[in-house]
Amino acid sequence: MASVFNASGRQYYILEHKTESLYHHAGESQKIIVDQIELGRDSACQVRFDESFETVSRRHAAIVKDGDGWKIISLSQTNPTFVNGVPIQGEWKLSSGDEIRLSSRGPLMGFIVPQGKQSMVSSIGMTERLSLFRQQALRPYKTALWVMAVVLVVAICGLVTWNVLQGKNYEKKLQQKQDQIEKVQEEIKASDDVIDGLKIQMIRSKNADKAEKERIQAELKKAEEERARLSNEKNALQKSVDELVDKSIKDEQEKEAQQARIKAQREQERADSIKRAKERSRSIEELIKADRKSDPVIK
Repeated sequence: MASVFNASGRQYYILEHKTESLYHHAGESQKIIVDQIELGRDSACQVRFDESFETVSRRHAAIVKDGDGWKIISLSQTNPTFVNGVPIQGEWKLSSGDEIRLSSRGPLMGFIVPQGKQSMVSSIGMTERLSLFRQQALRPYKTALWVMAVVLVVAICGLVTWNVLQGKNYEKKLQQKQDQIEKVQEEIKASDDVIDGLKIQMIRSKNADKAEKERIQAELKKAEEERARLSNEKNALQKSVDELVDKSIKDEQEKEAQQARIKAQREQERADSIKRAKERSRSIEELIKADRKSDPVIK
């Protein structure tokens, strides 16, 4: 970011491509304004070469800011990096005019540091500077940003699916409980009919012998105990239904609270983003004004 919004006092260098390739033409001058770049065949490399350069590694070498200058670091374990025709070991301090070659048959580049005021990043127009920043600072994170976006979409879809399944699961459990309650109520009604029948038999058994009366009393007692058991089972089922409904209401309230928190967070992030955008806009306007003051042609 400093290469764009705080370019004063910062130098840049040029890679002059001397080998024709898919991504770079021979004679092309590529300005580098960031502190670190990678060279190789990997799509994340800021200086990328195509698959026809088989001896160039995916991440072959890196050029890194080193104090007031730059150094090149060999990243490949299999293919050498040459500076002025000499293979380097580990890293090498670069000087303006050095020639860099990736592997013995790989692409050749010249390392050039402009002189005087033209060596400053601030001498590059803001539009070009922003374009270079996008290519060189954001390129390595392009895949990561896409992955994060995909993960976010999958997470949202998963959350929606989970909520739908949870809703269906809740409805299924509630229906099962209600079916059980209806079945118990039918059994209670049948038990009441049995008890009423036995009570009628008790009334009609005044002239029956003792053994018959005892049999009817035993059956009545058993029927009343069964009725009490069914009543307790119904109460337990009703309690579980009430708990299930309460849990559903609580979950729904928690979900609404979570959605409210997410909404508030998004609004805050949006406000912060707008604030940062305004600050960047002011910084860019100030830089453009400074460029116009320092450049009589633009002025």
